[in-house]
This record gives sequence, structure tokens and C-alpha cells, in this order.
Amino acid sequence: MTAPTTRPAPDGLRARNKARTTEQLARAAYEILREQGFEAVTADAVADRAGVSRRTFFNYFPRVELVLQESVRGTIADLIERFHGRPLDEPLHASLDAVLDEPFSDEVLEQALVIFGQAQTSAAARHYLQEARDLEALQIAEALTDRLGSSADPLQVQVVADALVAAGHRACAVWVERSGGVLDDTTRALQLTLLRQAYQHLFTAFAPVPAPQES
Repeated sequence: MTAPTTRPAPDGLRARNKARTTEQLARAAYEILREQGFEAVTADAVADRAGVSRRTFFNYFPRVELVLQESVRGTIADLIERFHGRPLDEPLHASLDAVLDEPFSDEVLEQALVIFGQAQTSAAARHYLQEARDLEALQIAEALTDRLGSSADPLQVQVVADALVAAGHRACAVWVERSGGVLDDTTRALQLTLLRQAYQHLFTAFAPVPAPQES
């Protein structure tokens, strides 16, 4: 008898399986982080918690730090998609204000509470946040380049992207301190308010100063 031919999984099924495994790994990494701290988040530990092999882990995430950044990466990707939907002639600060119209997901906010909280005492957490800032800035720089087109100045794009990420991280650090580690309707609203305020401070700080009027 001829052995049955194994057919490759349809693209839709393959994509769903990939998304499910990615989510399992990200959730496992966060659980270890919350329970044991950054130093305990290793490829072996995450793979074991997620029920997959070490090889599978590295097929999805070439470095351990990237698995912890998955939720935030997806959140920024969603914001960028909405940013691309804004009018091209709209000022940048107006576009940012428009897309920041609702709090982030509880998953992202809970992770921010843990990560920024641990950064006060953990060198590994601080190193992670620095790396996260770099990756987030790359995402934003690509979005700005797409919006500005061929006229984009690479230096301008990267400076703006770096500044936006730095402002966002500072707002999160202040939010974690003020929230007291509590996530509820009040602190969700506070996080969004602080984020929008941070961007407003950034834009007004470098806004042209009106020339004094002659008396």
C-alpha cells in the first residue's frame, strides 16, 4: 500500500497555529517574569512553561528579550496602522492625539506595571527597557518614513522616533509610580492622560517661540 501523502497545512491554519504558539510563549514569559523576575526568564524556562521545545522557542524568537516585547510590539503596530489612516497633511502631534483615544489593553498595562516596577531594582529590567526603546523607535521610524515618503530626512525621522519613545517610556514610569501598582478604570485613564501629556510637552518644548510684539 502506498503511504498517505501528508498535505501541508493551509495558509490560514498555519497562521493561526503560529499566532497561538506566539501567544503561548509570550504569556509564559510574562508569567515567569511576574513570579520570579527578569533573571528567571530564559529560553528553557519559557519553552517548558509553554509546553514546547527549546528549538521551537528559537524558531519564533531568536533572542529571549524579544518574547517579552511581543505584546507591546503588537500594540505599537496597531497604533501605527491607525496612524497611517490619518490625513497626510495633518500635523504629527494631531495624528498622535487622534490615535491615542483609548487606554491600552490590560495585558500591556499589567506588563508595564511589572516591568517598570522591577526596573527600579533590577539591572536586567533596565537593560530590557533600553532594548525595548530601540526596537520601538525602529517601528516608529519606519512609520514616519512611510508617511513622509522619499522626502524623509533619515536623521530627522530617527530623532523624532527616539524622542517619542523616550517620552512614552517616561510617561509609563510616572504612571507606574502614581498608580501604586493598581489597575482599574482610574489608573487606565491616568496612563492615557500622562502619555498624551508627555507628547504635548515634547511638541510644545520645541515649538517656535512667537516674536515679541512691538509696543
